[in-house]
Amino acid sequence: MLKNHIPNLLTLANLLCGLFIIISAFQLQFVTAIYFAVAALVFDFFDGTAARYLKSTSTIGKELDSMADNISFGAAPALVLFNYWINEIPQGFEPNTLWQEIIPYFALIIAAAAGYRLAKFNISEQSNDYFKGLPTPAFALACFALPLAAEQMEFTNTVFNNPIFIVSFIALGSYLMVGDLKLFSLKIGSKNKTLNRIRIALIIVCILLIAGLQFFGVFLCLVVYILFSLATQKQIT
Repeated sequence: MLKNHIPNLLTLANLLCGLFIIISAFQLQFVTAIYFAVAALVFDFFDGTAARYLKSTSTIGKELDSMADNISFGAAPALVLFNYWINEIPQGFEPNTLWQEIIPYFALIIAAAAGYRLAKFNISEQSNDYFKGLPTPAFALACFALPLAAEQMEFTNTVFNNPIFIVSFIALGSYLMVGDLKLFSLKIGSKNKTLNRIRIALIIVCILLIAGLQFFGVFLCLVVYILFSLATQKQIT
């Protein structure tokens, strides 16, 4: 039946969006990449929702979802940052130095960490209240926003293109993805009313950040999400 294929078609749409993000990254069209990233997030949300609503969950759907996520939220953010940083190395370094040539490639670690995180997610017991490890879409969204946030202000440009920040951001983000830190999910309809209120507060803060700071606000949403999760470990567990 056609309805049984709808969730998988949505998943494939997510995968295609990931490919368009990668194409946009190599063309240095980072605004276009953001549009496709938002579309990928929407498709990623609705494929699971459609599968549950249509009662058409399947093993192939689960595997396909991970493959699509690995492209859209693993390879795509890695290549967005690679293409951005390879063109934006700080001017303080002498041209053609080994360090200048190597540091953009650190971004590719994100794809490896995301792949490991997704594989770990597939074999772990899931909770409606929290994730073990930073979800790949959350980290990917910050990666997609970073090039545009860096161009907003002189301060963000200086910080986000600093080699120390680059290495630290990749190392910390990758560690959080593959680690066991519990971060609450954004499913407001769960039975944990305290977490529901925290989720609503997070959403309000993120809306205010994005409205006031645009792409830098999108990047900061990741920081706020992690801080909220750290502050609510007792409620999560």
